[in-house]
Amino acid sequence: MSKNSAWKKGVLAAAIGALAGSVFMPATADAQTELRLHTFVGPGHIIFREILEPWKAQVEEESGGELTITLYPSMQLGGGAPELIRGTQAGTWDMAFSLPGYTSAQFPRTQMLELPGLAEDGIAATRVMWDLIEGGHLEPEYDNLKILALWAADDAGLYTRDTPIRGLDDVQGMILRSPSAGQAAQLEKMGATPVAMAITELYPQLERGVIDGAMVPFTTILDFSMYEVANYFTVSGPVFGRSQFTVVMNQASYDNLSPELQAVIDNTTGIEMSNRATQAYLDRADEAIEYVRNMDGKEVIELSQEEQDRIAEALRPIYDEWLAEMEAQGIDGRELLAVAGFNPDE
Repeated sequence: MSKNSAWKKGVLAAAIGALAGSVFMPATADAQTELRLHTFVGPGHIIFREILEPWKAQVEEESGGELTITLYPSMQLGGGAPELIRGTQAGTWDMAFSLPGYTSAQFPRTQMLELPGLAEDGIAATRVMWDLIEGGHLEPEYDNLKILALWAADDAGLYTRDTPIRGLDDVQGMILRSPSAGQAAQLEKMGATPVAMAITELYPQLERGVIDGAMVPFTTILDFSMYEVANYFTVSGPVFGRSQFTVVMNQASYDNLSPELQAVIDNTTGIEMSNRATQAYLDRADEAIEYVRNMDGKEVIELSQEEQDRIAEALRPIYDEWLAEMEAQGIDGRELLAVAGFNPDE
């Protein structure tokens, strides 16, 4: 081999070695870490605007830009809304904002908050859920997940397209959307036919008259433009259960962060974030009710105390049924109710 050829081979080997080093060198401590958060709501949704986007900015600021969160609204990463939590468990994405009620069977303990009349308002219901979390009661339902936020919505209400609901008797025979198994049971007890349906499917089904209406938090009136297809809005008070919402993180994604970045996540989430989200829903529900109250052709109906009491009596057997169902699954339902300060025998 000539000296010139040997020199060329030496230069080529050095260049390949340098390239390999640049490609396969382990990430340095100041490398940026990206976490992907997937959700079914659009960028105009109240939680996206007032909770997720500010939290993203806070995390990036407190981590000095080392940790970034990329938000994917409107199912941009694919799949359907019921797949969000399971996809997070599987590590398909790092985080999700969704409803446990979309896969009710996976969350029997969490779904206790859908029992009728269990909590006075959304803030009280959120406190109950964090008491359950802190007591370790919910751990079996969140395998390979870290709960970043878990909160209750505003009071569930009823809205319809063609026929107003002024009391229990009006619900008889209606086909109404339900967001979960727990709220489906309540509709059945009132004589309606529940149809399981993600909120993203509700608008076209109501517009076409496939269903008569829906049991749903009233924030959806504005956040999903339901005022365009619903005409009667029945404010029910705290007689129904409440949907729960959560932001969860894949446990492995969390564990792979440095202790410093884990601390950023921990310090910016939890019950404080959950309470802010609950209050955002409460405020948005009030805004939505006033919005349709001032629209031509719309009617807001507030159930009388007498009708609320009639509905509560019709729904009372749900507690016994729920306790029996929990016992069949090996879950101490009475212990969970005790955390909520509720005695089913009273």
